[in-house]
Amino acid sequence: MESLFNIWNKSVFDNIVIDGEFKVLERKNRYANFDEFLAKHPNCCEVDPGGPYDMGAPFFINRITGYDSGSVISFKFNEEYIEPDSKIVTQEIEIVDSLKNCGESRW
Repeated sequence: MESLFNIWNKSVFDNIVIDGEFKVLERKNRYANFDEFLAKHPNCCEVDPGGPYDMGAPFFINRITGYDSGSVISFKFNEEYIEPDSKIVTQEIEIVDSLKNCGESRW
């Protein structure tokens, strides 16, 4: 989980859809580390939460080489963004990725 968070936390801008419109907005909050993120969003993360995801089944070669464990990790939380007119917008974010056998994110 922490490896996926670290990749996401490095980004300054996110591509999001607000009211059906695609926007690239700056994130208001950056987190010092994964512990700070979990303190603010305590129920954000799950491994194999169930439900359909647009990821497809892992390829056999990826399973046997360890590149894809078949497990899914999900982050779901509210994030604040800054619009060009300096207005703060809150948007629910969901990040879904599959895990390698070692527990690292494939992202």
